[in-house]
Amino acid sequence: MIKMSLFLQRRADLTFEQFSDYWMNKHWPIVQSVPAVKEHTIAYKQQHSIGSVPEGLPAAPFDGYAEAWFEQIADVAKVVGSPEWGSVVQKDDLNFLDPSKTLILFTEEKVDFLA
Repeated sequence: MIKMSLFLQRRADLTFEQFSDYWMNKHWPIVQSVPAVKEHTIAYKQQHSIGSVPEGLPAAPFDGYAEAWFEQIADVAKVVGSPEWGSVVQKDDLNFLDPSKTLILFTEEKVDFLA
């Protein structure tokens, strides 16, 4: 399984609350409207920053990250290569994200520990 993690920063003119609300309540339904997303995505999760870290630990410079799971890397290409991805999803990204600060990481899970 391939996991795509997107590390996100909000637009400078938005509060964290505005960013979080838009991402969850407006952007996510737009993403779900893309047929290729429903066809090729196994799971999708949004992680919203809680705004603090324990003393002595460095804070990541992100407002949140999204994680999407795919069976294979070719499925990622089918989603982001779909016509709706560019014309609808990426266009809507500009309403709440600073795309110049978005980072993407593709991974394969190697260890899964549950106590």
